Amino acid sequence: MNQTLMVFKAVANDRRICLIKLLNRRGRMSLREIVDVMDIPEATACRNLKILENADLVKSEIKNSLAEYWLNKYDSLFLNKAVLNMILR
Repeated sequence: MNQTLMVFKAVANDRRICLIKLLNRRGRMSLREIVDVMDIPEATACRNLKILENADLVKSEIKNSLAEYWLNKYDSLFLNKAVLNMILR
């Protein structure tokens, strides 16, 4: 799928917009923290985070058996930066 289309499809969802805003406010967060703060099932969080990650809007890393997520503000494509800036205004 075209990267531009992936980015726009990724942000065309209220829950994913909330995830982006949450990660912007809180910075790096574990999956458990995201699930607790958003009060959503883990599977829902994982599915939406994966979509954002595939669009290169979110990065992840496994540390000490815990998945951590953060916004990809700095090394993403120009389009991704522009979309994040529009959402986070």
